[in-house]
Amino acid sequence: MKKIRLGFVRCDTHSYYFGAMAENCDPLLLQKNNYVVHHYFSDIYSAEKLNMPRISGFEITRAYDYDSENAKRFSETFLHKPVVCESLDEMTQGIDAVFVADCDGGGGDHLKLATPFLKKGISIFVDKPFASTFKDAQEIVRLAKKHHALLFNSSILSQVPAADKFKRRFDEIITQPSWPIPAAKPPARIGLGIIKGVGGAFSQELEGKKITGGLENRLAYIIHGIALALNLFGKGVEWVEAMGNLPLEYLHLHLKSGIEVIILNTSTDIFPESCYFYASAYSKYGAIYSQPIGDPEFIAGAAKILRMFKKMIQTGKPPTPYENILENIAIVDAAQLAQKKGARVYLKEILKRNER
Repeated sequence: MKKIRLGFVRCDTHSYYFGAMAENCDPLLLQKNNYVVHHYFSDIYSAEKLNMPRISGFEITRAYDYDSENAKRFSETFLHKPVVCESLDEMTQGIDAVFVADCDGGGGDHLKLATPFLKKGISIFVDKPFASTFKDAQEIVRLAKKHHALLFNSSILSQVPAADKFKRRFDEIITQPSWPIPAAKPPARIGLGIIKGVGGAFSQELEGKKITGGLENRLAYIIHGIALALNLFGKGVEWVEAMGNLPLEYLHLHLKSGIEVIILNTSTDIFPESCYFYASAYSKYGAIYSQPIGDPEFIAGAAKILRMFKKMIQTGKPPTPYENILENIAIVDAAQLAQKKGARVYLKEILKRNER
């Protein structure tokens, strides 16, 4: 079967992360050019052996970065040496699909980076966050529909199997305990969920230097907590409240189902140098707590994203409704407004504002 010719835009950690699953690379050059990805993908006894999942069917043929040196290092890492492109227009040639990677950014340039590919109908994955504003997010979707381009976006926290494992435990607290006397009462429902996010890990006091920033600097991490919340407790957010000293430090999502979800993106992180999420769920019959959902678990989530991306290209069907992708960014816009106003904001307000 003919391989999918894949291009990578922005040669950051996520390009190496997803790229090494999609195409053969030199382990030692991976270690040299991105030691973080190599750390998680390599055998503990040998730097020359990689143990991550491999998703066949791709061939990385082109690479682009604002800094061409980054693209050159990325290219040298892979055995087939993707062509280093000087422009996005050059990137649109000789590929079947493109991956717009973004490990640490806030999505502010995603519309600009995606547009040349969307206008040529090229299948595209736009990394998280999908965009930094709901207006940009809507425009990306509009272009995809207009030019019949297949579009996919996902946080790893939307796909990570560890979250599915936790969801399967919800039955433990929605059925009434049989001790001491069984009672014929209807099952309870999950009423409250709490997500411990990592939004503050990059805005804490570190070696005497205060690392802060606006939402653009934090959204790359905050969006994961939102994604995990919707993954575990369902979509359909009705309104949002937000507070804190940092942008979106504490989020309260009210779902149309009646479930309340609290997301903690605190100003300090009790797990420095790591990226771990935790979740808890509550009903009138009790509470359950997740195991860590962090760097080791993320690998399986990333592999699932690549499989979904591949299937989208093969079948011509986006794996996620565009409305679901847009909801994440509508929540961000609503939360910013809620924190500014000091009052809850309904998502329908965001939709009305952007219809004008």
